[in-house]
Amino acid sequence: MKGLLEILNKKNMGDYMRSIWSGAMKFGTIFIPVRLYAASENLHIGFHLVHKTDCGRVRYKKVCAKDGEELKPADIVRAIDIAGECIQFTEEEIKNLRPFTTRTMDILGFCESYEIPLVSLSKPYYIGTESPKKGGVAQGFHMLKKAMESTDKVAIVRWVARSNEYLGMLTPYEEGFLLKQILYHEQVRSLDEVEVMEADVDREVLEKGIKVVEKMALNFDWTQYSEKYTQELRELIEKKALGEEIIPEMKPPETRSLEAELEKMLAMVDENEDRAHAG
Repeated sequence: MKGLLEILNKKNMGDYMRSIWSGAMKFGTIFIPVRLYAASENLHIGFHLVHKTDCGRVRYKKVCAKDGEELKPADIVRAIDIAGECIQFTEEEIKNLRPFTTRTMDILGFCESYEIPLVSLSKPYYIGTESPKKGGVAQGFHMLKKAMESTDKVAIVRWVARSNEYLGMLTPYEEGFLLKQILYHEQVRSLDEVEVMEADVDREVLEKGIKVVEKMALNFDWTQYSEKYTQELRELIEKKALGEEIIPEMKPPETRSLEAELEKMLAMVDENEDRAHAG
């Protein structure tokens, strides 16, 4: 089992980022060929289902609802029912059915970034230029980037991918653009649906809480933080593989005396500051 963590951590170092969409950014009457890339990746470990007796992987078969026959990919096509008739389409026909808007990312206008509700911002994407082999040109790309940098504006864009229409906030970022998906208003649930109990906070307790917040102020450096949960999970998996016992998770107790705990925290923070100054 030696080197299990290395196997779990292994990545294909020779792989380059692949675009997930390509088309043209429409800036008024100007078309700018671009490519869209996922700006984030999944760090988590995925468990799969197996047969308990022999550890065989559990597969999900594609079966015809009429005759129960198991189907191969070549046997399956897309279709829709119209007036009880099954109309089948090839993948090429499906591609040609897509309207022109699926190949363009429309810039709807420009605004200040603070006008976009924080709760609406979702997945991040990078946008780069299209390959020169496919007609990519960079002048329009950089003209738009510099114009947005000069005006300190973000763009609201709309595009279609995988039969879904998306809304996004486009902003200049390093050498290219950063696109953040904007959830539609109807996608975001109201906070009114979340249970939040009311409670009075004693003035002295609040003042101590404010002191703790002020003493715990930091200069946030994003690059100094890494995802620890997955690394700890990998270490537990290695213990399990080596036959070691995995200790059950301990549930933290609810804090009952806020004032007492705040006093402890203030003392700990002061002690850490004294150590830092002494060092």
